[in-house]
Amino acid sequence: MLTVFLVPGAVMLGALLPEAAVPDAAAAAASPVSTAASTIDDAAASPQSEAGSLDIQGAWKPESYRLKSGPVHEVTGLIAFTEKDWSVLFFIVTDEGPRRGSGEGGTYTLEGDKLTFRHLYNLSGGHAVDGFEASELSMRVRPADADDAPAEPCTITIEEDLLTIFFPSGNEMTFRRSSR
Repeated sequence: MLTVFLVPGAVMLGALLPEAAVPDAAAAAASPVSTAASTIDDAAASPQSEAGSLDIQGAWKPESYRLKSGPVHEVTGLIAFTEKDWSVLFFIVTDEGPRRGSGEGGTYTLEGDKLTFRHLYNLSGGHAVDGFEASELSMRVRPADADDAPAEPCTITIEEDLLTIFFPSGNEMTFRRSSR
């Protein structure tokens, strides 16, 4: 058995090794060790909730939208997460002002760093910007029990007050927490 201590603010990669691969691992596992590290309140010291998921509840302001194809866009708006619902309004902004935008929402699930958006409503459109063609205004609303609501499985990271969402398209968006 391999014991790992978590240090607030530290980034750590780990591996599970069979006891046979670590000399004296069985003896070390059999003798209890007490350290101050085991008394740290992990919920207060990290962005983890009691369930072990990252804490995304609250409001976040977008900072950048990086496309898989390379362009990085300045964005403004807000994404908010409640216990199970999410909603976002954001605009891609250039020197000419807001060029395109999207208002979306629905429900979500979060398991570890796996965030899955379920899209129930969407309003989007705008001018062409690097990486996006111009698009007409599009509106879509689905009932909460809709079988055809798209699910968008993403991966997230949170570093202090910075949330990054990695979309299945290869694009990523970065947000800064504005309130809980």
